[in-house]
Amino acid sequence: MLGHQPHRPRPQLGINLLRHETHPSNSQRCGIKPGAVHYQEFNPTQLDPVALARQARDMGARYVIVPTKHHDGFCLWPSRFTEHTVAPTPYGEDIVGQFVSAYDAENIDVFLYFSVLEWTNPDYVEHAPHTDDERRRFDRFLQYTRNQLLELTERYPSIKGFWFDGTWDESWSREYEFTYALERELRAAVPGLIIGSRFRADEHGSRHFDSTGRLLGDYEQGWERKLPPSFELLEGHDWDCVTSIPPNGWAYLKNIDGLYLKTADDLIDLLMRCRSMNGNLVINFGPDGQGRIRPEENEIAAALAQWTRTNEDAIYPGRHVPIPRTPLGHLTRSDRTLYLTVVNRPVNDIVRLTFPKDSSEVPVEARILGTEGQVAVRHTDIGFDLDPYTYYDIRLPHDFTSTHAFVIAMTLGDPPHRAAHLMDAAM
Repeated sequence: MLGHQPHRPRPQLGINLLRHETHPSNSQRCGIKPGAVHYQEFNPTQLDPVALARQARDMGARYVIVPTKHHDGFCLWPSRFTEHTVAPTPYGEDIVGQFVSAYDAENIDVFLYFSVLEWTNPDYVEHAPHTDDERRRFDRFLQYTRNQLLELTERYPSIKGFWFDGTWDESWSREYEFTYALERELRAAVPGLIIGSRFRADEHGSRHFDSTGRLLGDYEQGWERKLPPSFELLEGHDWDCVTSIPPNGWAYLKNIDGLYLKTADDLIDLLMRCRSMNGNLVINFGPDGQGRIRPEENEIAAALAQWTRTNEDAIYPGRHVPIPRTPLGHLTRSDRTLYLTVVNRPVNDIVRLTFPKDSSEVPVEARILGTEGQVAVRHTDIGFDLDPYTYYDIRLPHDFTSTHAFVIAMTLGDPPHRAAHLMDAAM
């Protein structure tokens, strides 16, 4: 397979604004006749991209995923290639353009969400075209898709990447020559453009990874509402986890009765689990038909903003640490500082970390981010026979309290001494 030099996404927290309610955005698959999308009523008069961009900045987001169109095909920009756009609606404004401008002003990278699949497009075919008519129709659809994607790069040249969806049907996955050529066109239109592994399949129909095991795209996108079980499984690839606040609600949900909504604590835990494996977390926020964010989501955004401000050193430069994991929380490292995000505080206030006995760097000082002063560090040589590890304890002050996860920052230095071989057990 021909390839390209990958572009590495920046480590970050992301925001996903999927998907604006279009009264309704559904199809025959959801029990609504195709073409019955009442987009003529679309008028989100309370949508404020500038305020949302400031909220994302305060939360610590380094990039956002802005919707251009979902599976209903309704375009949130005035596309030249279809009438099914925001242009003839009562609102009439270019929503995508407003968001790109607002996030650019806050120095937040913009990725454009784009659904290839269109429920209401008569030229779309789910299966591989069988007849001449299906082939003609789907060829028109392919050209239409190409036109729209190149149009987006022309209108919004400051974007950093595309986030593709609806690429799983056989009709699209078999068009490997078309999608490979289109990917090269998009990269030529926007130098440095980032495209994830969802976009295309190889000539054998393999998605995300080609038939030889090579990643298709710049980063791995297979982790929707789930996390890799181990860092080693990722084999060094960049990746993101996209998740919703309800169990699986990506648009605005009018009725959330009985649904568990993820808390700020849940999302902090997910964020730092991602960062401990060099991944990004993307959190979905779904505005309603007026452009308003649900009050519960605003509360979550405010809590995340406060937490990320206090603990940003552990998040953004923080990377994976090749030492044993701890059930107390998540480890990241930047230069000679080791960070532990404590999500499970020990009842005895002793935070014990495990290091190989031959480690050249171990904790020598520690402090809790957001507090004054240092906390005690002690080398603990337990003396387990044939144990390749040694242990370091950080003693938390008994009067220290926290309502959320907290971060211990540890300065790494030379080991004070090596573990002594006092007496080897005879087996």
